Amino acid sequence: MQLDTLPFLDLFSPDFEYDSAVVDEARASGWLARTPFGFAVLRYDDIVAMLKDPRLHQGSAAVLAMRGVTDGPLVDWWKGSLLNIDGAEHTRMRRLVATAFTPPAVERLRPFFRATAERLADGFGADGTCEFAAAFSEPYPLEGICEMLGIPHERRASFYGWASDLGLIFSQRIGAPDVRARAAGALLALQECADEVIADRRQNPGPDLVSALVAAEAEGDRLSQDELRGMIAGLVFAGNDTTRNQLALGMLAFAKHPDQWALLGERPELAPRAVDEMMRLNPTISIVPRIVHEEIEYNGVTMKPGFVITLILASANRDEAIFGGEGFDIAAERPASHLTFSGGIHRCLGMWLARAEMQEALAVLAGRFERIEPAGEPTWQPGLGIDGPTTLPLRFIPRA
Repeated sequence: MQLDTLPFLDLFSPDFEYDSAVVDEARASGWLARTPFGFAVLRYDDIVAMLKDPRLHQGSAAVLAMRGVTDGPLVDWWKGSLLNIDGAEHTRMRRLVATAFTPPAVERLRPFFRATAERLADGFGADGTCEFAAAFSEPYPLEGICEMLGIPHERRASFYGWASDLGLIFSQRIGAPDVRARAAGALLALQECADEVIADRRQNPGPDLVSALVAAEAEGDRLSQDELRGMIAGLVFAGNDTTRNQLALGMLAFAKHPDQWALLGERPELAPRAVDEMMRLNPTISIVPRIVHEEIEYNGVTMKPGFVITLILASANRDEAIFGGEGFDIAAERPASHLTFSGGIHRCLGMWLARAEMQEALAVLAGRFERIEPAGEPTWQPGLGIDGPTTLPLRFIPRA
C-alpha cells in the first residue's frame, strides 16, 4: 500500500466533522487515511482489531504535552490515570476497581437517577424553556457520581466547578497559565476532598463506591492512597464530562428527529436502544488515539514503534458494511454494538453507569414532554477530545 496516496483528513481544521461526506468517502476508498500527525483507521472491523491489539498503547497521555503542558500535578495525575496506563499495571488497577462497577450495583441507583431527572425537569421554565447544559445535562451525571461515591449533599455544589475546570485538560487553551492553574486547582481540591472521604470510609464504611474502592482487594493487593485519590478524581471527571455532553448531543439528535422522540414517548421501553442509537450516530467521543509500541504488520501496512494511529470511532459507527448506512432509528435492532465506549482493555469502565443514567433521563423527559425545539443557538467547546455544546438553549413542549 502506498501511504502517500491515502486520503488526507485534516483533523485539526476547525471545519472538520467526523460525520462528514469527506470521512464517508475516505472510508469507502479504504480502511486507512493520513492525518496531520499520523494515520487514521476508518472501518469498524479494523478498529475493533486495533482496540484489542496489545501492541497499540493508549495515546491520550500525550494530550497535555501536545498543548505544551509537560510537568506539574495535572501531568502526574493524567499519566497515572486508568485511562492512560497499559499492561500489567492497568490490569491490576482495573481488576481492583471493576468490582465496584458491576451492573447490579448500578441497577440499585436507578430510582435515584429517575428522581434526580424529575427534580431537574421541574426546574425548566413554565413553557419548558431551559439552557439544557446548565439546567440538566451538567448537574444530572454529577449528582449520580456523587451519590455513588457517597459525597454528602452539602459538599456537592463544589464538585460542579471542579469537574468543569478539570475538563479543561482537553481544551486547546490548557497551555495558557491561567487555564492550567484553574484545572490544577480543581484537581488539588478534588484530591483534598478525596483524602477526607477516604479517611472517613476507612473508619465508617458504607454502601458507597469509595468504601468499595477502599475495600477492593485482589490477590492480596489494594489500591494505594495516591491511587485511591487519583481514581476518585478521575471518576468525577470521567463520570461527568462524557455523560453531560452525550446527553446534550442526544437532545439535539431528537430535536432533529421529532418522530423518534414521539416514538420514545409512546414506548419508553425503547430507552436502552435510544441511548445506544444516539451514541452511535452522535458520539461525544469520536476518536481515540493509539501509539504503536511494537512493530505491527496489518493489511499490508508496516507500523513502526512510535506511529500515531487515530481510531475514528464515529466513522466505524457509520460503517455501511456493518450498519447498512441506516439513519437515526431507535426501534432498529443493530447487528453490532457501537464503539463509542471504545473496546479492548480500555473499554469504558463506567459504561453500565452511563447507560443507566441516560436511559432514565430519556424515559423521564420523553414521558413529560411531547417534543423538543431549539430555543437559540448552542455554543460549542473547541478542540479534540470530548465533543459537545457548552450551552444548549432548548424548549421542551409539555404534554397536554
